[in-house]
Amino acid sequence: MSEIVQKIKDQKIVPLFYNESFEVSKNIIKALYEAGIRVIEYTNRGHQALENFTKLKEISHTEFPGLLLGIGTVKNIKEMDDYAHAKADFIITPVISEALVKHALEKNVLLIPGCFTPSDVNIAHQNGLALVKIFPADALGKSYIKSIQPVFPGMNFMPTGGIHAESEDITEWLNRGAIAVGLGSSLIGKDFNEEELTLKTKNLLQQLNHK
Repeated sequence: MSEIVQKIKDQKIVPLFYNESFEVSKNIIKALYEAGIRVIEYTNRGHQALENFTKLKEISHTEFPGLLLGIGTVKNIKEMDDYAHAKADFIITPVISEALVKHALEKNVLLIPGCFTPSDVNIAHQNGLALVKIFPADALGKSYIKSIQPVFPGMNFMPTGGIHAESEDITEWLNRGAIAVGLGSSLIGKDFNEEELTLKTKNLLQQLNHK
């Protein structure tokens, strides 16, 4: 298991978000970082995504030491190359294909592909990937991972999509075989307040680590 996958497992949640504003994006990362988060997914969901991500990576070494900042919603090889060039610590996709997997392996980039069916998971498994995103998780339900896990020994699962930022809901996913969950709007609302986000995230991490 890679160091990044281990850190995701230890953290139990991976916050994910996008904002057109670089300053707002930076403030969200600051709030999460102050809560103890060290793995974050920025999503490729707008015109400013690449520019913002590049700047965030440039400042993260000095302002957020130890932060692993990855990019999500990458759907093709060009986007993968752009973000690999911007030094993304990992790349998350909503889909999987042999071409994307093989290109990531050639680029020596940690790919966490989005999978929905057992056939999707099998592509990742056959290519030696350690972690897949189950997406959209709420469409599949909590029993899905437990059902397919025995078929793919050694594979790790991170459900994302429709998961509530509450320790009870997250713990149920973890108990059904997930190593972590992706949290988007349920954790980081559009009208976020920096102090509230820090407090909410810190409390959530504490609750999860006491279970």
